[in-house]
Amino acid sequence: MARPPPRLPLSGLGAGARALDADQARYLGRVLRLGEGEAIVAFDPEAELEADAVLRGTGSRLAVELGPPRPATRRPRRRVTLLQGTGKGDKLDAIVRDATELGAVRLVPVLTARSVARPAAERGARWRRIAVEAARQCGRGDLLRVEEPLPLAEALPRFARAPGACFAPGGEAGLGAFVRAAAASAEVCLLVGPEGGLEAGEIEAARAAGLWVVGLGPLVLRTETVCAAARGARLALDDAG
Repeated sequence: MARPPPRLPLSGLGAGARALDADQARYLGRVLRLGEGEAIVAFDPEAELEADAVLRGTGSRLAVELGPPRPATRRPRRRVTLLQGTGKGDKLDAIVRDATELGAVRLVPVLTARSVARPAAERGARWRRIAVEAARQCGRGDLLRVEEPLPLAEALPRFARAPGACFAPGGEAGLGAFVRAAAASAEVCLLVGPEGGLEAGEIEAARAAGLWVVGLGPLVLRTETVCAAARGARLALDDAG
């Protein structure tokens, strides 16, 4: 199987020649060792557009010759919102990457009883950069939207959709049962707690909002591992639906 052409995020796609900035030229020319005449795919994840492109020039003077833009070919089939309990350090950075691969269209950092701290305001720009890079790597043509952090009590009425899942140790529903129930739904909400999990009252609030309380086996998973398990749920949903 032929290797797909490299992808380059590029805003404001339009047919014709376009110079690249120093970072873009360095990435293509030095990191990927590409040059004159080689094919890439440029994509604008905000606009959900992509275009075939050919490199012109060499070194720091690389440019691209863009073909006509077209709708991005790889976009999620299902609108998945991930409500993710905020945790320590840079855990949410990894979860933004995983959520992009998961095919989530929205990630809402939620503040729960066991959240350590509210993320700093400047993290939003960092998460966007991570989401763009993750989209480039996994082939997505659209962009995961990372919302402002919200208390869980505010996030549930705004974003919870039934059927959806609240992942919690000892949940009474199995993942397979949830997948079968949600297979026909175009929108799904997945709630994952922080380190230490959700408190009983928060799980009850999720249940009251229409989410299934879903267990993931007898072992207690790290919060970032639960996101990876949620990715499997999304893939299973697409297969079932």
